[in-house]
Amino acid sequence: MLPTLTSSRSNDPEEVDGVSAVSAGSRPTAVSPAQALTALDEWLFSPTEWHALGSSSNDRLPIAIPSLQAGIGLVGKGNVTAIFGRLREGALAVDIDQPGDFGYLIRDEIVDWLQRSDIWHLVRPSGGADGRFHIFTAPRARCDEVKEFVAAKRDELGLTHNDLNARTSVRPLSSPHRSGAVTRPTGDLRDALRRLKQVLPHAPELVLGRPPRRKAPPKRRTSTQHAGADVAALTLQRHRRHISPQWRRYLLTGDTSALGSYRPVDGTLSLPELGLTRELVWAIGDADLAWQLIRESHPAAMVKARARGREWWTTYVWNPSVEAAEAFSPTPAQQSPRQPSAQIAAAIAAARGQLRDLMWTQTPRSRPALLLVGHHVLDRMLATTSLRVPCPERDLVKDTGITDRKTIRVALRLMNGTIGRLHTDCLSYSERDSTSFEFEIDAVEACSQIPPPRFHTPPTPRGLWQTLPRASHTLWRTLLAQETPLPLPELTTEAGLVNSRDTAPTRSNLAAARRAAIALAQAGLARVDEQGHWCAAAGPRSVRVEERAQQAYVRLETQIEAERAAYRSQQTSDWSAQRARALKAQKAKERAWWEELSPAERGQRRARWGATFEKLTISKQAQVKARLARSRIAAGGKESEHHQAWMNSLSPDAFLQRSLDRRARFEKLGREERGLAVSAWARHRAEFGLPAPTAVPSPQEAPWGDSVQIRDQLFLERQLELTHPAALATRAAG
Repeated sequence: MLPTLTSSRSNDPEEVDGVSAVSAGSRPTAVSPAQALTALDEWLFSPTEWHALGSSSNDRLPIAIPSLQAGIGLVGKGNVTAIFGRLREGALAVDIDQPGDFGYLIRDEIVDWLQRSDIWHLVRPSGGADGRFHIFTAPRARCDEVKEFVAAKRDELGLTHNDLNARTSVRPLSSPHRSGAVTRPTGDLRDALRRLKQVLPHAPELVLGRPPRRKAPPKRRTSTQHAGADVAALTLQRHRRHISPQWRRYLLTGDTSALGSYRPVDGTLSLPELGLTRELVWAIGDADLAWQLIRESHPAAMVKARARGREWWTTYVWNPSVEAAEAFSPTPAQQSPRQPSAQIAAAIAAARGQLRDLMWTQTPRSRPALLLVGHHVLDRMLATTSLRVPCPERDLVKDTGITDRKTIRVALRLMNGTIGRLHTDCLSYSERDSTSFEFEIDAVEACSQIPPPRFHTPPTPRGLWQTLPRASHTLWRTLLAQETPLPLPELTTEAGLVNSRDTAPTRSNLAAARRAAIALAQAGLARVDEQGHWCAAAGPRSVRVEERAQQAYVRLETQIEAERAAYRSQQTSDWSAQRARALKAQKAKERAWWEELSPAERGQRRARWGATFEKLTISKQAQVKARLARSRIAAGGKESEHHQAWMNSLSPDAFLQRSLDRRARFEKLGREERGLAVSAWARHRAEFGLPAPTAVPSPQEAPWGDSVQIRDQLFLERQLELTHPAALATRAAG
């Protein structure tokens, strides 16, 4: 359906159809009507839940629209006829649904009251019929006053709520009516935008999928290269560095005082705009993202480029800057990263498949952290073209944004033995600045027929994953592995947001996936089509997304570098002391709890856990004993003293009977199991400094006599031996 332009009455206020209708004394080519409409929408509407509309007013399509520009791009495709959003806090829209002269009368009365009340307002014909209007207002704290006036006027005229009401959900100024009619607000749009920013000086808050309400940030253009001009190809690596502070200040505030030789001379705007474009070429290298930053910049910045348009800027500013950068830069072959071999690429691809299988063995709550850590370790292997890479915890904290070290350790422990091997023996405390744990995966033998990568992982800003919902990374990795776009329910299941593979996603699962997908689209990593299907993308990001990610990364990097400097200088930290105190307190609490139990309950617990221990394999038993010993040492105890205290708690007869029982069990083992048991005990004694065992009488030799005299004599001898501590020190467990 082709859009139509609605006609206006001759006695209405002037409608802006071009750039000529601007306030006196202003530059007529500073902003076009389309740009003014977009700027008004971005300032009026909260960055939250944009929705698609079908053929009727209540036909809301199940498409999660991530931004205003993405929604406008979907209008006219498929069943999407229009979009609507939610106004920001402090803004209201009055909907007049009375065709004909009666609608004009209601409009004039409401506008007259708003003018007398000194409330900002903007009138837009709704497009449904002649006489129907939307009056956008910004009463701030006087929203209730506007609602009361509209309700009183509705009662006075005997209308229904559908005929006249004040609402927060309304169609933006940039969207056509669902019938295809395109309507324009009345009055000077640029002056209206200037006055609106005086009333609401701050832009709507950008919330990327976080509570208290699902919010989808606007202000991101998902369209790709401009069709009007050929963009020069740039072989420099994208996202090579951040924009310099003076140029970032110019983008955000329009301040040119720190631009040096690029400061404007005699009022000309060419020098700072040329300098910023050259900076964007070197820092970003992408024309779409650069123009997006220019479009979202301060009104006093890049005025000439915005006035002339994208095609002019691309032809006369961007392309020459690219050619100059290419002529000055070193050989592209020296700047391009090393490409992994077919064997390494196949091994990493196989490891990603194993990581996905491992994901389904965990709870939905722990899956995002596991995938975030695992994929970053594998990405490091891909970048270094090596199957064994260092994985310092502090580097993983900066890369993933996970500040809880325990979560990272759990993820590495889960990957150890399933995806690869975590080498802990390569960490040397004498070389703190150059050693750490390392992770290694196995090579794949048969990899002669590997297709080339379909989609190279696009670079992401540092600190981005710390600002997005945790499920966003999981969805992004799932989209990268897909050949075709996925609907939201299927994407939710494939990303592991459900309990199991066969479980249908619940409403809460879909809501979490929608928030994460919208945040991804705002970050330029995903896009949605008119069918509501999602796919991976590498589009431009909002400048506020870049700022938030950079601020989060700077805060995290400052903290990590301070910790790293203290660690490498071998300084003690409060954390270590606090951890030791906490472990001692926990052990004391456990000991007090054990002493409060009755002797019968203690015996039952010993028997139950002893039986469980005996059922374990020899290697598992060794792991349990080592873990318990290390926990006692971490709590401040000594394993040799603990062993000696346990020995002293046994009576001679109990010790002898226990040794005989262990010997009987040992003789029932096979030859290989005996060797394994002996080596396991030898390693345990050597690691924790325990004494070697002493000889025990064989079962054929009677440990006690047949007569009362012999038994008493043996008992007396044992009692006399107890007076010599040296004899006790040589006794050990079997």
